[in-house]
Amino acid sequence: MSGATGTIGQNLETDVGSTVLVTGPTGKVGRRLIPLLVRRGVTVRAASRSPLPERVGIEPVRFDWTDESTYETARMGAGSMYLVVGPIPQPEHADYVRALLDGAAEAGVARVVLLSTYGVDQAPPENPLRRIELAVESSGVPYTILRPAAFMQNFSEGLRWRESLVDLIRERDEIVAPGGAGVVSYVSTEDIAAVAAVAMTEDGHEGTAYAPFGPQPLTLTEVAEHISWVTGRRIRYVETDRTPIRDALLAAGAPPETAEHNSQVYVHAFSSGALGVLNDDVLDVTGRPPVSFAEFAVGAAAAWRQ
Repeated sequence: MSGATGTIGQNLETDVGSTVLVTGPTGKVGRRLIPLLVRRGVTVRAASRSPLPERVGIEPVRFDWTDESTYETARMGAGSMYLVVGPIPQPEHADYVRALLDGAAEAGVARVVLLSTYGVDQAPPENPLRRIELAVESSGVPYTILRPAAFMQNFSEGLRWRESLVDLIRERDEIVAPGGAGVVSYVSTEDIAAVAAVAMTEDGHEGTAYAPFGPQPLTLTEVAEHISWVTGRRIRYVETDRTPIRDALLAAGAPPETAEHNSQVYVHAFSSGALGVLNDDVLDVTGRPPVSFAEFAVGAAAAWRQ
């Protein structure tokens, strides 16, 4: 669930240092976060295994979570950090985060924003994502945790760990996924990035968890109707069990017990309505309402063009 909310997005911009560290700079949130931060007047240190091209306001740096020798250069002089750890978190990832943040407060890091997943605060402490959250919470650096719902962009952009929904829509006119009649308040990664940018550069968000959600709970059948409208083709929702999710996790390198557990959690989350939450977190932090799925679909229509 969301942490404290309220009328916070009051443009209380402060000096967090001229450089901010962004991990996952090519991810769905990271690549939308970077221009927002540059517009706020900070230099973005874009940290990835294959450094991005250098551009105005962007300082690329080689960074690999599995290689601690890359940590110091990445964090040196950074006033705040945006952290995201892999598409399939493993138990050791919490140790990577702990090592990156070791001594970070003393080195001048004033804020950390962690991208997590909705409901992780209710997970047991041995859960890999909850272990990561606890590593951040115990680091001594003021932190904000983002626990969004499922991304709208998962329908229009590729997924790293399973068969791409966008390819199925474009090539077969189908959304093939578990979920049934469960509703989800899908959120645009533009909104998640906007919340992250505020939390990284303004006061008032320390020790807070936000749950960015979209403005309307939708079934996958209703998602298909939105995409049908903008493409001019009938897009069908085809329900599956958890087998494709489990098999995709195994193919992506997840241990068998992790694949079994995560596929069960995935199906429950999407079919139970647990992700059909509505809140004001995006509005309260950014000052504007979240993007609707209809608005997103109009902007993403080219991705589904045959």
